Amino acid sequence: MRWTLFDNHKFTSYYATLRFMYGLQKSGETPVVEFLRLRAKAAYAIVDEHLAHRAFMVGDRLTIADLSLAGYVFMPEETGIDHSAFPAIAAWKDRISKMPGWRHPYDLMPGPTSL
Repeated sequence: MRWTLFDNHKFTSYYATLRFMYGLQKSGETPVVEFLRLRAKAAYAIVDEHLAHRAFMVGDRLTIADLSLAGYVFMPEETGIDHSAFPAIAAWKDRISKMPGWRHPYDLMPGPTSL
């Protein structure tokens, strides 16, 4: 439950708003975008540190905590966040994408996926 709440309040909340403003609205670099990006990167750092010592967020297998947190990490181009600074998240994304039945979020969205 802890990581699902963390996702809702710290991870996706900033990242989704940043994605909307920067990626979908094409706001460009504004003070609000800069603030949101800094907050999202701070949340990424917490998750990256946590994942540095484990394969998944809770235990040794995929759980709802991973699925909750993973939604937006497959869309870095829409936020201007360089994910190379978060190697544990990159490895985690790779593990998730190798799960049976996994599909990229863009493949699951109806209609055009280009911004």
